[in-house]
Amino acid sequence: MMNRRHCNRSDNSSCKLCLLNVLEDCDHLFFTCPFSVSCWGSLDIYWDMSMDIRDRVRAAKASFSGPSFIMIFLCAAWHIWKQRNSFIFDRSPPSLSSWFAGFKQELFLLSHRIKENHRSILLAWL
Repeated sequence: MMNRRHCNRSDNSSCKLCLLNVLEDCDHLFFTCPFSVSCWGSLDIYWDMSMDIRDRVRAAKASFSGPSFIMIFLCAAWHIWKQRNSFIFDRSPPSLSSWFAGFKQELFLLSHRIKENHRSILLAWL
């Protein structure tokens, strides 16, 4: 966003989660970054990058065999973002195990907001 607004930044705009030296945009950060691809793969969620974002999410939801796709999608993306920020602000290297631990804990806490029969399905999947 800052690049679009022509704001001068002293740091590099490349992805902080991988060593590919590519521009960190939403598509890269959440869908094509090798770190993100690993995160999604651990959940059996795969993205068709030939589609726009809406169709991409719809297609992934249709092929997802687990419960509560949107909640899982949002929670996973949130924790990818948190891994990125943890590296930038705390110099904590991104790790699939710490991503999954945060994702799992957050999803467990969110499960208390859904109906009991859906909660048991979600927790069994988790």
